[in-house]
Amino acid sequence: MANATSIYRRLTGRNRSVSGYSQLWLAPDHILLVKSTRFVEHYQRFKFTDIQAVVVTTLADRTPVQIAVAGAAALWTLGYFVAGSSLARDFFGITGVLALMLILADIALGPRCRCYLYTAVSRELLPVTRSRAAHRLLEQIRPAIEQVQGALPEGPVEFAKSKKDWPPEIPKSAGLVAEALFGLFLLDAALLLIDARFPIAGMSSLFPVALLGEFLLAAVALYRRDRHGFLYIVIIAALTGTTWDAAGLARDGMNWMRLVAETARQGHAAPAAPPNWPSLRDGHALVAALWRIAAGSAGLLAAWMGRTAK
Repeated sequence: MANATSIYRRLTGRNRSVSGYSQLWLAPDHILLVKSTRFVEHYQRFKFTDIQAVVVTTLADRTPVQIAVAGAAALWTLGYFVAGSSLARDFFGITGVLALMLILADIALGPRCRCYLYTAVSRELLPVTRSRAAHRLLEQIRPAIEQVQGALPEGPVEFAKSKKDWPPEIPKSAGLVAEALFGLFLLDAALLLIDARFPIAGMSSLFPVALLGEFLLAAVALYRRDRHGFLYIVIIAALTGTTWDAAGLARDGMNWMRLVAETARQGHAAPAAPPNWPSLRDGHALVAALWRIAAGSAGLLAAWMGRTAK
């Protein structure tokens, strides 16, 4: 868009998504919002005389989620030291380091936010997702708006003189995601114990899917942040155990694939898939079941006490 004769100056970088990107540009008398779907570009112009407000809302702190993901990535990277083949070591090392770099980059970018531009007839979400970028945007457009609308008030606008004048707070209801997670821990513990006692039942074949469910529910519970702090401690501790179990299953899968490749090179028939996961044998299933029983019971008790105390 910008060239030697262009009247536009770029305000933000491209905020990319799966479907395309969006970007803001500054002109002498308006702001231009560009939305691209890679096939079609949509343009919206907001004249400085029509802008009534630019509202920046900081989103909930994601520190617990970032810590949990960083810990999981660090444990995943440790698979480099226990993997049985160079291919597996490279896989764990490269993917683990990339995950750590992504979470560190997310932390470095600072808090997330939503930025809305208001006119008399519309409210538009702007492609600004970080608080620092939002402050830079306001610093750039404020002089242009003041030229046509006059001086704007300095500092934050005070809407209420005292706390009694504030609007009533809408209580945020606690969901059932944490209870579902702790219930899943107990269910997975039962599957492990059944498989340890009756291996022919093949319950361990369900364990990889159960691990994925634990990861997803734990991520949602940490993101919602609608419960008290002790529950998050239990979730993060349990997530560490889940990550360790997942690393063990991944190591076993890599070893089995390596065995298949070696037998194929030697011209022998490929070995059959193991009836259950090797990492769940020799007492590992009991340990995995016991910590899930402890985490599930403690989490459900804490969740119940938290609800009855309200």
